[in-house]
Amino acid sequence: MKNFDLNLLRTLNVLLETRSTTIAATRLHTSQPAISRSLRKLRDIFQDDLLIRKNGKFQLTVKAEELTQTLPMIFNGIDELMWNAEPFEPLSASNDLTIAMNSSIAQWFAPILIQHFSQTAPNISLTIVDWTESSPDDIADGTVQYGINYFPMDLPKHLIQRKGGTDSFVLACQKKHQHIGKIMKAVDFEQYPIAIHVIQNWNDKKDHLSRILTPMDIKPSIKLRSSHLNIILQAIVQSDMLLPCSKYLAQSLDERFSYIEFDQSLTTPEGNFGFVYAVKWRNDPFLQWLNTSISNLVNTKLIQ
Repeated sequence: MKNFDLNLLRTLNVLLETRSTTIAATRLHTSQPAISRSLRKLRDIFQDDLLIRKNGKFQLTVKAEELTQTLPMIFNGIDELMWNAEPFEPLSASNDLTIAMNSSIAQWFAPILIQHFSQTAPNISLTIVDWTESSPDDIADGTVQYGINYFPMDLPKHLIQRKGGTDSFVLACQKKHQHIGKIMKAVDFEQYPIAIHVIQNWNDKKDHLSRILTPMDIKPSIKLRSSHLNIILQAIVQSDMLLPCSKYLAQSLDERFSYIEFDQSLTTPEGNFGFVYAVKWRNDPFLQWLNTSISNLVNTKLIQ
């Protein structure tokens, strides 16, 4: 054990989490045969099979189950030792930063974030991408450093998610819409065409408005579905179409638009949104600065 390779433990940590040599290879940016070779070495070291294939899937041995409890703590401790204690200096930083963001949240929050960075960390190169099914894995392997999406999410234990605030939902419409000044009741949905902004991992399976109205035997007249918000907004401004959306999104639209409140008796989806990052980066001064900055920006927006 004198010349033990710590990278083997890192490989084991990912294998125990994913239970897949293929996924582990992707996560660690290596090949599946290389992961299989590492697994053979680990079996020799621990004198245990660790992962046993059954019905085409890996299952953990008793020893492996024990290691799932201890390995994350070991690597968290190592990560904490490795971080530089010096505070992050945003004005002189030139980091590349990628944030995965729910596209509805991005519509109103991304401009605020971009303006903040231009003033406080002008040399940071910011990339904002849509939140997708692969975002948790991308955050885990460092391809994406941070995520913002509706909360709570079903995420693995190596990712941290924190509630960042609460949004509410309204119906965006053109400024001269005939229903302006009125509350939208369930029966009112029979009068107007509806547009649905399709967001992956949010409403791509079934839209939330239909879920709300189905128990009342009301079927909304959905005339447009698109993942492109600009297409929907062009349709809204030219018609009496309504868009169920975030209140903050509706408030961020230009003077051509307004919005209508839902009747309080209608149970709209919870609008909690959260911040996501990897456990292993939680002590990184850059991530701590980023986390604080985003939290402050959101809280400032919420109390306006």
